[in-house]
Amino acid sequence: MAASGVSFSNIAPRPTNSLRLVNPPTIQPIAAPVQQRPPAAAMLGQLTANGLPLPPAPSNLPHHPPVQANNADANLMPFYDVLETIMPPTSLQITNLTQRAQEQHCVFYLTLQQVNQVTMNRYINDSTNRIEYPVQVQLRCLKIQPGPQSDVFPTGVSCRVNKQPVTLPAVIPTNKPNAEPQRPGRPINLTPLCRLSPKTPNLLQMGYNYDSTASYCVQICLVRALTPIDLIDRIRDRGIRAADFTRTMIREKLSPSDCELAVTELVASLKCPLGKMRMSTPMRSEACSHVQCFDAYSYLAMNAKKPVWKCPFCDQPSPYGQLYIDAYFQEVLSSPTSSELERLQFLPDGSWSAAVDRDSADHPAADSGAAAKSTASDPSAASASATAAAGSETQNGRAAAATVNHFDLTESDDELTDGDGAAVAAATPAAAANAAASPSNAQQPQQPQPPPPAPAAPRPSEPIVISLDSSDDDNN
Repeated sequence: MAASGVSFSNIAPRPTNSLRLVNPPTIQPIAAPVQQRPPAAAMLGQLTANGLPLPPAPSNLPHHPPVQANNADANLMPFYDVLETIMPPTSLQITNLTQRAQEQHCVFYLTLQQVNQVTMNRYINDSTNRIEYPVQVQLRCLKIQPGPQSDVFPTGVSCRVNKQPVTLPAVIPTNKPNAEPQRPGRPINLTPLCRLSPKTPNLLQMGYNYDSTASYCVQICLVRALTPIDLIDRIRDRGIRAADFTRTMIREKLSPSDCELAVTELVASLKCPLGKMRMSTPMRSEACSHVQCFDAYSYLAMNAKKPVWKCPFCDQPSPYGQLYIDAYFQEVLSSPTSSELERLQFLPDGSWSAAVDRDSADHPAADSGAAAKSTASDPSAASASATAAAGSETQNGRAAAATVNHFDLTESDDELTDGDGAAVAAATPAAAANAAASPSNAQQPQQPQPPPPAPAAPRPSEPIVISLDSSDDDNN
């Protein structure tokens, strides 16, 4: 210690009784931790509906975190407004490697605000006596791939919410060999099966078949359902296509061109091909090149039940985002001159007129009816038409009498055939008159002709008069 140059002789030892605490801290009681609800993503696959823990997944199975997939585009799902996301897109995992059928459990909660939104907007439908939910808890099944997705179900899908089966779309039958039936993809309303309480969990059980070519995920959202009238109002708010646009289209189609195929007549109907009724809101898609429109309400109501989104005329894809209202057809429908019209004919200058009904030209009965109306007001015209009709009937009677052929059944079969075996007949006006005046012709039924005999020797041809009033005994 002396080598280090430090001396401890001047350091007094610390007394043992001088140890004390300066400003001791005050002891506060420890509050019990507040039991907060874990997020839905942390509860996935951990609890059942009764609060019991699920068996842990085997460590050799792949585990995927919640998928960061985009929501469906508004063009693909326009009948719903997404208000909130209750459960984010979560991948359907492989829970059992020994069999193809898989099953996964997911738990989700509803907040107090979400419960109030659902319960405050529900009502009872008087026609069906059922509770309707404009604000819904909606399940969606999507493929795991980038970009906006449309709803698609895996094969062998089944769904239960709180141990109650969920009604899924009907299976589409297929005639392809070794092809599994598929269900059409669409959102599923889970509201009637959910526990509308912020303290009670909801259990979702998904059953599906393992698919090595695609991966799927499920998502639960709080949405507001829209009606076709709501969508029509939104399309109207986006703007109505000016009437000059349609006039320019008509002029271009009816303008003369150098090509061999040219449009000489352009006709449109005021009836919608979907509802077979007069259009109320004419609509067309931006992808359509034709002038004809269809009714907006009928088109949207059809796609609400079965989403096809194709034009009923040209079969081109016509999603919701490409639809617009045509002001030209609105002017035509509101015009008093078109109140009783069903078809229009467009003129080269872009205007329109009533289409010529070609059925009247093909069916002269309509013209005769019009002539009857005109002769009813003019007696002289009526007498002239009656005289002309009588003259035409006389000429028709003479022509019919001149073409009547008469055969004498009393002659033998040899006399009725020529050298080639063909029957020979001579028709005279006198014989025609006698045959027409004979009463037995109208009462006696015509006898069946026997089969032709073998050809006989040729004989000179001579006029043969056959009378039908002979009895069968004379022929024998």
